[in-house]
Amino acid sequence: MIVYHPLTMGASRTIDFFDGKLHSFTMSEKDKYPSELAERFQIRLPPGLRDRIKATAEANGRSMNTEIVSTLEGAYPDPAIYREELKFLDEIDEIQNRLDRIRAARLAEASQNLTQEFLDENAKKIAGNRPKRGKKEDDE
Repeated sequence: MIVYHPLTMGASRTIDFFDGKLHSFTMSEKDKYPSELAERFQIRLPPGLRDRIKATAEANGRSMNTEIVSTLEGAYPDPAIYREELKFLDEIDEIQNRLDRIRAARLAEASQNLTQEFLDENAKKIAGNRPKRGKKEDDE
């Protein structure tokens, strides 16, 4: 008679009793949950930090682990994610340089027009405010 009774020891190993003997089966990598494949790291937190992480995680609707991982991903982004974006960095810089040159040309043109208008207006004002000279003043 075969007696079969599985006991789960963690998620990576199952212990079975059958044929009156104890058998241990290790799960293959493909049968493991992603959390079992993830690296584990134990950390000591200063007093109060765990509570702050928990409060933030709850406010964001996440687990503490997901909150911590998300925060660390933001602080230490994977360079592989940005390789595609980095390919276009030179192109983006060139476009920015072109835009800067266009802005500078437009500003120079506007400034030149303003300067000429300013000179014309002020020349008229100066000419209009100058007292007229009579013949006596011209003769002296």
